[in-house]
Formats: sequence, C-alpha cells, structure tokens
Amino acid sequence: MGFELEGLDIFERMLLQRVIREMPDKVERKLTELAYRYLADVKRLTPVAENTPTRKGGTLRDSIRVDGVKRVGDEFVVVIGSNVHYAPHIEYGHRIKNKAGEYVGFVQGFHMFEIPLKQMEEWIDQDIKQWLQDIVEGRV
Repeated sequence: MGFELEGLDIFERMLLQRVIREMPDKVERKLTELAYRYLADVKRLTPVAENTPTRKGGTLRDSIRVDGVKRVGDEFVVVIGSNVHYAPHIEYGHRIKNKAGEYVGFVQGFHMFEIPLKQMEEWIDQDIKQWLQDIVEGRV
C-alpha cells in the first residue's frame, strides 16, 4: 500500500525535490513523524481479543511497528507492519471452516491499515505544504 502526493503545485513539487536532494535528514524526520501518526491510527483501529486465563489479548496491536525510513534510489520508503502470522486475516477478512473442513462463512476484515492510509491521503498534501513553507521561512 502507498500513495502519491497529488495536491502539490509545480513550485511545491520542485521545492520538495530540492529538499529531498539537499536535506535528506529533514525529509527522514518528517517521514518518521508521519509514520508514527499513521501507526497511532492503525493501532486505534486494531481489534483486541479479550484476555483469558490461557491467552493475552492485544498481541496483534502490540506487534505493529514502524520499521524505519529507508532510502531506495530516489525514493524514501517507510515500512509499517506486523510480524504476527494472522495479521492479513484480520486486515482483509477470512473464511470460516467447520470441523468437517467445509467453508461456512466469512468474517469481514477490520482494514486497520487501509482506512488510516485513505484518511491520511485527505490531509497529507496540506501537511507537506505547511512543512515546506516552514522550511522556506526557516522554522524547521
């Protein structure tokens, strides 16, 4: 999953490219900030099973982490995810089998990664514009 910045005008795109080239540390700090904002929203939407005597709830939520910001060629990549094997089933949903091995239903997914990403697309352009303005004015 990912997205492109669509709401920047030509000047802002050129300025962003220059900042990426000349101030990669500032870009990395900004992307880290955005990643942790996204992470908070993902965790807020992640379901938590109730604690029982044999099982502790919250394993999935606790496993979701920011893996850092990496530079891959001309792009920065932020990896956020979980190492819990059942995470995709909770995100996208899964089929239900009975004891005979027949599929008897479907559990809808929670889309805890997808929903915050779509929400972020609504405000990210304005956030980046303000960040670029702060750089130009020396506030960052």
